[in-house]
Amino acid sequence: MNKLITILAFTLTNSFNTLAQIGPVSPCIDCEQYTARTEPFNGTWYNPEQSGTGFSIDVQNGKLFGVYYGYDELGKQIWLTFVADLIPSDDTNIMWTVDADLKQFENGNSFNTQYLFPELTEYLGNIHIDFTQKNHALFSVNSGEKQNIVPIIFGVSGSVDFPEQTSYIFPELEGVWTFVYHFKSISGVVPPEPFSIISESIVINKKRFADWDDDGDDDLIYTLYSFSSFPEFLLIGNIVCRIESDNENIIGPSCYFIDHRGLFGDIENKPQYKMSIGGIGAFRIFGEQEDGHTFEGIKVNSKHYKFFD
Repeated sequence: MNKLITILAFTLTNSFNTLAQIGPVSPCIDCEQYTARTEPFNGTWYNPEQSGTGFSIDVQNGKLFGVYYGYDELGKQIWLTFVADLIPSDDTNIMWTVDADLKQFENGNSFNTQYLFPELTEYLGNIHIDFTQKNHALFSVNSGEKQNIVPIIFGVSGSVDFPEQTSYIFPELEGVWTFVYHFKSISGVVPPEPFSIISESIVINKKRFADWDDDGDDDLIYTLYSFSSFPEFLLIGNIVCRIESDNENIIGPSCYFIDHRGLFGDIENKPQYKMSIGGIGAFRIFGEQEDGHTFEGIKVNSKHYKFFD
């Protein structure tokens, strides 16, 4: 908790109207055909390049409640609230948009005093948020410059693994996860909902770097296992993030969850779930297969198992 408080309280005097850095970008190469949506991560968001301000974001059933923690033009601490519906976006690589009024409240009670209902004092403008992935968004206030924000990482380690392409922090995913697969219903192949939604427990090993595709460059690799039947275990697949090239221009990185077991028992058809790097978060991950099937990972704990030593 102290680390979280330190990150959010680090001195920053810029107001909304003087933002200069855009924050970590989340490229998604050839993602135009991927249209599935997942609700944004619930938690604390910020721009790591401008620590000292941030947002608390909570989404419930398609409605977002947010709190901004920061400073006014005089450098005084303020917090503002906003509420709005998540609106599906038709723009490429944007899942949801939010437009809401920023509200300020005053004259509530302090600690250990009689409760006073706070007063709404004034509207301070409008906030617009584009959620590009579960763990990445852009926001602007009063039509100002857009700034990238991501969920804060403080309980596990993380590193900027592709510094020439993005300052996005890739977290350590090691631990136990629940994977929820939502297979797109196909007549005669995949039954309708809710029978097309299944889940399983997955253990992810520590991330490592190796040349996955034999192109001479190191790739970021997370290895996934199933330990459902003692003492047997099964290699499920890998999440791989790698630099790609287009007409000799370096682009990316691009990330994939590659399931080695095959799709619907077809061992020759190993599905690849495309992931924007914003689909990789410390406690939530998300990807979509080209046929519309999706998976979402929900972290249970960050435990290390000696099996991997």
